[in-house]
Amino acid sequence: MTSDGASPVNANIDTWFKYRMVYLFVAAVVFTLRWLFYPGLATLQFQAGDSVNTLEIYFQFRASFAILISSVYIYSYVKNWHFERVSVVILGLNVITLFMDYFNTYEYLAEVPKQWIFAMIVLRFLTVFCLLMNAMNARHAPKMPRRLWS
Repeated sequence: MTSDGASPVNANIDTWFKYRMVYLFVAAVVFTLRWLFYPGLATLQFQAGDSVNTLEIYFQFRASFAILISSVYIYSYVKNWHFERVSVVILGLNVITLFMDYFNTYEYLAEVPKQWIFAMIVLRFLTVFCLLMNAMNARHAPKMPRRLWS
């Protein structure tokens, strides 16, 4: 109850949750489309030599993995299916894949990479931050029924 006698309906709801979810959805779509349909563009800033085909296959594998984990995460959020646990697992998977990318792809970066590569890496770290905040505040997610942007 507040001082005027009204019940605080949204007192425990994280108001930034919907913005983080929209960002995560857009980031997943952008990364997935880039890796799945344009792996050649994704490999332009890498000096992979004979490993270009392997790098393209790796990007397509990462796209299918991103589709799978994004689908599980969105389903868990919208249906409230063990969202607190799923968000921690997805956060862990995202951190692991970030380290995997460091050893599998970032070692092939050109000596002077373009700014968009730096921007993509910053977006990856922002994605990890959003997943961390969602995992820490999972119990403060919007009440049911949920939509992706609610």
